[in-house]
Amino acid sequence: MMTLRFSPFIYLFGLIACAMFSPYTSAVWYQGNAQLAVNGADLNAIRVAAIKNAIADASFQHGIMITAKDISLDGLLQSSKTELRSEGKIRRVEILSEEVIEDVLHVFVKVDIEPLFDCSHDNYMRALLVTQLPVLKPTQASHGAIFDLGPQVSRRVEQQLLSDELVAKVQLINQIFTPKSVLQEPTFNYISDTARYLANQYHSQFVLFGYIRDISLFEQTTKGLIDDDVALRRNFTLQLHLFDAFNNKMLLSNSYHGEADWDFKTTYPVDTYNSLFWRSSYGRVILNTVNSAVIDISNTLTCQKTLGQIIHKNNQHITINIGSEMGVAEGDRFQLIKSESVPAQNGDMFNMLTSEKEHELTVTSVDAQTATLTSSNASLFDNSHLFDLVSPLAGY
Repeated sequence: MMTLRFSPFIYLFGLIACAMFSPYTSAVWYQGNAQLAVNGADLNAIRVAAIKNAIADASFQHGIMITAKDISLDGLLQSSKTELRSEGKIRRVEILSEEVIEDVLHVFVKVDIEPLFDCSHDNYMRALLVTQLPVLKPTQASHGAIFDLGPQVSRRVEQQLLSDELVAKVQLINQIFTPKSVLQEPTFNYISDTARYLANQYHSQFVLFGYIRDISLFEQTTKGLIDDDVALRRNFTLQLHLFDAFNNKMLLSNSYHGEADWDFKTTYPVDTYNSLFWRSSYGRVILNTVNSAVIDISNTLTCQKTLGQIIHKNNQHITINIGSEMGVAEGDRFQLIKSESVPAQNGDMFNMLTSEKEHELTVTSVDAQTATLTSSNASLFDNSHLFDLVSPLAGY
């Protein structure tokens, strides 16, 4: 009997990502399996077919009638938004095990199937500000000289968010924010102050920032019949905070972790701009971890209401910071939301939003990034101020 085992994270594809649990998303996991005879065929091709069959098997258990041919896998991890909609959708897949026994490949997978969103949300798209994601402990980057891993991961996050149909605008800025101590988590007040500072500076409602917490190495020993096999492996842990600065609300605060063999020699300086790095076991785990985070970010943003911020006003019109690229069109209606900073007993400031339902505005003109609104209620222009907000009315 021949048994050939594969690492669960070799040759991962776009729909296949590290399974990460987030308290801010609702996921239902189903297991599936498939077996295919190798019969001398190309093992990679057999493996792709087996993975698709296993995903389909898990989906059937959830009542989603799909076949293997309906499942698209992308080796570049850029088509990770392939969604199979019925009673739910497939968000990601974790390969639990793979082995060839007597010339038959056995694949077991775990599929994250999320029910369709039942939250109420407007039809506008989202704009997201993303800061640089630095390596929290730069000394950990000395092995392999991967000191520029932070900027590389930041760009990968940006690229995957840009491919998301929900996020209309992703702005990656050249600023970093890390906790005051590497030994402590940043406080809510620090995160809130950071997000609100960035929101005021860049007029962005949603802010994503964080850091790469851990890229340390460790040895993993596998017991053998004669000799023990010692593999050098490396961690990759990404800490992210997604914040709604206008509502002063944490939307997602989660840690995403992966690990893989470190395939490079001890003294070898690794070029993170080279595709060889991203095709390595460790590079693929980074991509899969980023992909898992982006899925959670997208799903979290789906249920958030888009708010526009007043960036200019006169006695007849106000201008807000969302436009046609967000889906705003002439004739759309909004209501004024007053924004007021309220001090708490401990000295912290809270952002209190008050709906001004009698103050309705209509879009009269729009360009890509801004819209001009007017109102028949002249008192609105006296009651509104710069940095106040507007909220879309029902139906928009």
